[in-house]
Amino acid sequence: MKRIWAIRAEVVEMINDAAVNTFPNEFIAVLRAEEGVITELLLLPGSITGDSFSQLQLWNLPIDYSVAGSVHSHPGYSNRPSSQDLLFFSHFGSVHIITCLPFDDTSWKAYNLRGERLELQVVP
Repeated sequence: MKRIWAIRAEVVEMINDAAVNTFPNEFIAVLRAEEGVITELLLLPGSITGDSFSQLQLWNLPIDYSVAGSVHSHPGYSNRPSSQDLLFFSHFGSVHIITCLPFDDTSWKAYNLRGERLELQVVP
């Protein structure tokens, strides 16, 4: 897969809208990318969320070579990955996004599979 360098603005908006709608529970989804740009969210059947956790049922993931990683929300003011987040990151995908309160354009951060910050350009 091509290196992920950007995310579409509409996807950032969709992530934050989903986080608002599931609050106070976490939101979780899979990220799809084309040509290095995150273009879409993929919701997996059977995903489980609560007020302090979220879990993807990866066996429901279709064979899809455009899958780049994951996105989830934290229902507090921290978008830093937890130890459980880091464990998940290391086993699935190359880019992971966490958004947090207040769920706006500045509340999300992207991380690589080691939990190191990634800078993604927001594109139209």
